[in-house]
Amino acid sequence: MRRVVAACGVLLLSLALAAPSHAQILNGGFELPASPIGYSLLGGGSTAITGWTTTDNGVEWWSPTGYGPMPAGPNIVDLACYVYSAGGIQQTFATVPGQSYQIDFWFGTHAVSGRDGTATIEVSADGQLQSYSITSLTTLIGWNLESFAFVADDASATLKFRCLQNANLHFAYIDGVGSSAVVPAQTSTWGRVKSLYR
Repeated sequence: MRRVVAACGVLLLSLALAAPSHAQILNGGFELPASPIGYSLLGGGSTAITGWTTTDNGVEWWSPTGYGPMPAGPNIVDLACYVYSAGGIQQTFATVPGQSYQIDFWFGTHAVSGRDGTATIEVSADGQLQSYSITSLTTLIGWNLESFAFVADDASATLKFRCLQNANLHFAYIDGVGSSAVVPAQTSTWGRVKSLYR
């Protein structure tokens, strides 16, 4: 009986220690400081969107109408910036070293204004990078809910979204950047805990 109680105690302690930390993404829907924004072309290095800094050639920040519902409020960001290639946006937030994080976001595109209805973006943090592609051949914006997972290597991480495609041929929208944590891979299982007391 004592072994069972001890095992339960170790399991609870293990779960408590493994409780994931959550990334605090600020203004993931791009609604601040004003909503709806209408339209704004932001060059690289802009901090006009609360919590975010644009990179490369910047982004288009706007409130589409007539293209279907937006995932997280009226404002979205187009990483394929106007007629320039290489657009991006980033945010830095606190992390716990060794902790795994999952960042959820909506990725969209459509086939209007000479764009072909395809898009590819890169998402990165702490030296880890993943590419995402989407196709939507209608005039309405098609949205995919995507997830990006990474392991923090220090006390902060910079989450970056970039599109390196020809902005004359692609729209690459993001919206609703949120987060949830992933339980670390080293979390003890019940079987592993029991094996320690045999």
